[in-house]
Amino acid sequence: MKKLLSLLLVLMLAATVLVAPTFAEDAKQVIVTSIQDDPEEMDPTRNSYARSSRVLQNLFVGLYKLDADGTTYVPALADSVEISEDNLTYTFTLKDGLKWSDGSDLTAYDYEYSWIRTLDPESRTNSDLWVIKNGEKYSNGEATADEVGVKALDEKTFQVELETLTPWFLSLTATTAYFPVSKANCEANEKWTSDVATYVCDGPFMLQEYSSLNRLVLVKNPNYYDADKVQIDEVQFVVIADSTAALTAYNNDEINVNSDLSADALNQYMGTDEFFTKGRIGIQYCDFQCLLPEFSDKRVRQAFAMAIDRQAMLTALGIIEPPVFGFVPYSQMSLTDPSKTYREVAGDMFTEDVAAAQQLLADAGYPNGEGFPTVELVCKNDTQQKLMMQILGEFWKTNLGINYEIKTLESSVYWDELAEGHFSVDRNGFTCDYMDPSAHLKIFIDGSNASENQWDDAVYSQMYRDSLQLTDPAEREAAIIELEKYLTDEMPGMPVYSYELQYLVKPNVKGVIANAIGHFFFEYATVE
Repeated sequence: MKKLLSLLLVLMLAATVLVAPTFAEDAKQVIVTSIQDDPEEMDPTRNSYARSSRVLQNLFVGLYKLDADGTTYVPALADSVEISEDNLTYTFTLKDGLKWSDGSDLTAYDYEYSWIRTLDPESRTNSDLWVIKNGEKYSNGEATADEVGVKALDEKTFQVELETLTPWFLSLTATTAYFPVSKANCEANEKWTSDVATYVCDGPFMLQEYSSLNRLVLVKNPNYYDADKVQIDEVQFVVIADSTAALTAYNNDEINVNSDLSADALNQYMGTDEFFTKGRIGIQYCDFQCLLPEFSDKRVRQAFAMAIDRQAMLTALGIIEPPVFGFVPYSQMSLTDPSKTYREVAGDMFTEDVAAAQQLLADAGYPNGEGFPTVELVCKNDTQQKLMMQILGEFWKTNLGINYEIKTLESSVYWDELAEGHFSVDRNGFTCDYMDPSAHLKIFIDGSNASENQWDDAVYSQMYRDSLQLTDPAEREAAIIELEKYLTDEMPGMPVYSYELQYLVKPNVKGVIANAIGHFFFEYATVE
């Protein structure tokens, strides 16, 4: 272990430094924050990416939104909502005089159009709306659009029927997949997101400039329903690919909000009034390509998951987020005991045990790694990600006798390559859209938008659906715990650590809030 840890320290020296861009100061109230790369998707009805969501949450708003306290969801475009006695039908009345950023009217018909659009079979985010009646069937070609439970009754009234009980539904309407897009604009401009001139939104800010691999500039939207309360004139998302460069930019006052924190940033700012942390409802994990013969055996997948030292790796990477031994993060609260987290109730689902991992690999036909193909570890072309994969590879080589090679991909092709199955083990992660333990287990059901591991299991999918039918919190939590045990035993992916959002905000910037997903909201911010 000492030899391995020494290697980890050597690997840490591989970090590179990039130079951050500089920006002239402006008399306007301006927020400047870093983003590691271009947003992957600028259409909210097609978006399933965390980086894109950071931008989209400031360009769009839904029926509900996060309040300034950072925890409460309040009506946004919705003026009121009536909920049926069986809690399956929601009838929203929209506020008067709603406008798109181009000044055109925003109506309930835009909502009907948008949610059907999100449920399209080709949409990456269609499973996010499967709580809607016949939503999944429509995505699978088994129902028509008219049979989906969304209907504009008139210009101001939008009715939604749910497939199953969804206590967190109102908070879902504040997530990107549930945002509206302009029906008229989308139908007139198929590629409306590719040009600032045709980019129409409804949030507190609108897109003024988008220079690929440079920055995005958002300015206050005068047609926003609550525009009088927005004090920030401009938000700049500056592309800085490296956390070391982001720290330099922050120290040089070139950015005033930074969430890409290096180990040096943590050492410099942790414990100061500029450092903030918030639990996130997500985990970092690695997929196993389950269609490969060597990873089709769950004993192999279990062995790989058990043969590493997560805490040693995170320490070497300068990551202060905690290792996790299940698929539900620490920030998720229990359904039955408000004083405890779900993880405290459910406990760890597996343990790290090198000897047991070696036995599992031998039982699968690969004693000491003999005959096991070289493992292709795939990650983005990012310093920390490459280092993480190298550390994992060394653990598996030392403890299991496995040879490995690392392949890096640019962000623009990364997810497409994973979707095609071009990897043995990848680096992945998810952040859920709502606070419920079922959210973290939903992404592994058949047909989910997180299917890179190519693992489909009808038993698991049915267990998940059955858990949603339970109304008693204790029964539902017990069912979810059994569901997570089943998933962890199958181990299509390997949990690594539980997400936390750590970020820096300059002392003269007030009112920046972040949600449990890890997205910043600048609607309530001011710059003194």
